[in-house]
Amino acid sequence: MLASRATRAPVQRQAAAHSTSVSRINIRQPARTQQIARAQGSNNPVEGAINWLTVALKNSPINEGKKALAKAQAGDYDEKAVRGKIEGLIKDNKVMVFSWSGCPFCKNAKALLSDVGADFTALELDTLGQEGKQIRAELAAMTERTSVPNIWIAGKNVGGCNDGPGVMTLHKQGELVPMLKAAGALA
Repeated sequence: MLASRATRAPVQRQAAAHSTSVSRINIRQPARTQQIARAQGSNNPVEGAINWLTVALKNSPINEGKKALAKAQAGDYDEKAVRGKIEGLIKDNKVMVFSWSGCPFCKNAKALLSDVGADFTALELDTLGQEGKQIRAELAAMTERTSVPNIWIAGKNVGGCNDGPGVMTLHKQGELVPMLKAAGALA
């Protein structure tokens, strides 16, 4: 039996005291990394490097290993039932965030959604024990990504915080709010 632990917005934003120091880091990026960062609306070299690494890993054999590891951690489970649970959550919520309570990227994505006034549901996978591992493994099979947050708007996967394209990137490009309005997730 799959339990359902979801939280509703607004999510309290936690102060990011380290964000000032992070923006001062000067990392020399390869030209491709800089292109990706600019294409995603960022001038932050750290964010660009993270995005570049995420894309590189997703398109490498390492991703298959990550998905296999997630599947192994999930153990034996009813894939059809778990996928049905995920699909139901995505269908029943205008914005669905599969999250990990201690993940800084999850916290930033939820804070952004709260800041723009989005009505969203967040499911904290780490609080669900084995069921959370099963959901993560099945999400990996559905989206080709094992990382969280894994965010869906109006039934469409938009990636995470900064990747796939991610809510931060969509916001910087001026696409997030219109997408949320179209989904009926903004008043």
